[in-house]
Amino acid sequence: MSVDRKQTIAKLMQAAPMLAAIGEEMSFTKAAERLNVDQSAVSHRARSLEEALGHTLFDRTTRSLRLTEIGGILCGAARESVAGWDRALDKLDRVQSTNLIHLSMPSSLAMKWFIPILPNARAMGLNISVDVNEQAIEFQANEADAAIRFGRGPYPGLHSSHLAQCWLQPVASPKYLEHNPAPETLLSHPDTVFLADRRGEMDGSEFSWDYYLSNGGLDRDSIMPGGQFDRADLMLQAAIGGMGVGLGRTLLIEGDIKAGHLKPIGPAVRMQSAYWLVCSPSFAQTNRFETLHQWIKTEIQSITSPHLPID
Repeated sequence: MSVDRKQTIAKLMQAAPMLAAIGEEMSFTKAAERLNVDQSAVSHRARSLEEALGHTLFDRTTRSLRLTEIGGILCGAARESVAGWDRALDKLDRVQSTNLIHLSMPSSLAMKWFIPILPNARAMGLNISVDVNEQAIEFQANEADAAIRFGRGPYPGLHSSHLAQCWLQPVASPKYLEHNPAPETLLSHPDTVFLADRRGEMDGSEFSWDYYLSNGGLDRDSIMPGGQFDRADLMLQAAIGGMGVGLGRTLLIEGDIKAGHLKPIGPAVRMQSAYWLVCSPSFAQTNRFETLHQWIKTEIQSITSPHLPID
């Protein structure tokens, strides 16, 4: 980066609060009130910045103030910069004044596994706020402190802790099994209704019937799902309701199997994807992260299932 460019960025960073205020208020006077300075100081500094940049940022009249195209670009960047510092200060307040941890995870994992065990966190001195998010979050732009991700991992640039390997396991409700072929022939029977998570079938995570068939040693080439859902928990709830055979995986079905809502059908198949606890390298150095990590590992290891190994 050239020296001139560095100097320009430095000037813009210094002027960011003023540019953000002007861009939002569209008035030097109101921007000055917001910044608690004289109107003349804002006007003079804006003029000096324009001279330094060699561009007009504001079209001034006696009654109004408008942003030029360049002014709009710079004021927009300034607002983003100031908002970023606001988020950083919010995180700083949390670190200094509370043990609250914002933990992000997919909705299916939250509904089928995490929410039921959340009361146990209190005993470990953890105060966890759950942020449901289907996408991989950016920690710099999101208030989450950590996230549980399902995928192949580890994740470059982040601290990634392996939580559990995943296994695929078809499941069906006792109600469905009462009125359909025997469990040992259900996966190969032409009349079986197969349920699928649409996202898993397309995102390359191996949470799909094609992956299960390819690795399960079954005498069947393909499956055309008779019902597709936008989330795995919705698909599994449909299986509980007796709509068909759902494709389950580690952490999403152990509770329902133990409660008798679902029964495993056919062999379990090991996936390459796993569950990971990810966060920024700096948060990984905190006591809050260590306590969270150890508690989650303990909860996962406490799951006893003869159908899905926890490894």
